[in-house]
Amino acid sequence: MQLVVTQARYSLMGVTIAYALLLHNRGSLAAQDVLVRGIIGNGGANQQALLDGFFIGETGLPLHAAVALAPGETLRLDGELRLAPDQIVPVPMGDRSLLIPIAAFDTAYQYSDAEDDKGRTARAFIVGQEQEPPAERLAPLRFDQGPRQYRRPAARAAAELPPR
Repeated sequence: MQLVVTQARYSLMGVTIAYALLLHNRGSLAAQDVLVRGIIGNGGANQQALLDGFFIGETGLPLHAAVALAPGETLRLDGELRLAPDQIVPVPMGDRSLLIPIAAFDTAYQYSDAEDDKGRTARAFIVGQEQEPPAERLAPLRFDQGPRQYRRPAARAAAELPPR
């Protein structure tokens, strides 16, 4: 699972992250009845609680569905996640106010006709801005400069549940 952030913007509607989620079937059997759930939240003090609730299935919304993903095939799923204004928790850093969105996706699928043959892959990503030159860590999104479209949005994997 890979996340490509195609656009990140802050407006009166909140923070919107447009993305392409790439799913690749590394197995020898087709993944069938693929369902992808997702969530977006704030990085910081409460991020572990957000991810824990999401990974055990208490939170998140269904975002995408696919009939099948053949062995070796990669599927691109485009969408948007939105953090409403009342959900944004900026991180103060000196005289700046920063935003560190966390996006998480959980993909469930069936890989045979047997009821117990279900698989799952889940991953969380930190969203920010690519630095110049690119570095391992992303720069956070500036929140204190008013509504804007961020120039170099990107994501880095932050946590993963191993495929099963």
